[in-house]
Amino acid sequence: MWHDSYVLVVLVIAALAVLGCVVVVSTGRGGELAEFPPDVPPLDLPEAAQLNAVDFVSLQLPIGLVGYHTQSVDETLQRAATALSERDTRIAVLEQRVAELLASRLQARQEAFARPAEPPKTEHKPVWDDDRADVEESW
Repeated sequence: MWHDSYVLVVLVIAALAVLGCVVVVSTGRGGELAEFPPDVPPLDLPEAAQLNAVDFVSLQLPIGLVGYHTQSVDETLQRAATALSERDTRIAVLEQRVAELLASRLQARQEAFARPAEPPKTEHKPVWDDDRADVEESW
């Protein structure tokens, strides 16, 4: 019977020790985990602005224990999403510029056709028959 009380005391002390260790580690005084180098080399992809279809066709993703290496796939998908987003933005801006240019051209044409026709302007004086006789005599 005497050993039952000691077992309970030992279990309480062990629980307090474990709880104390958890508190110490959670406050950051327990040290840090060592940083290990990545298991796979970095992907050989160009910057997002230079990505094209050939880069994705020739891409060989590293294979892990249970399929593809998750970090590499996530990084590749993020780069592809960034490249597509940049291209979509650029296409939208260029389409807007084309629409503005076409609208201004159409407006200029409409204004040109809406004005009354002006007679052609000449910078020389018309020659009358009387003046021609004087010109022919001087030759």
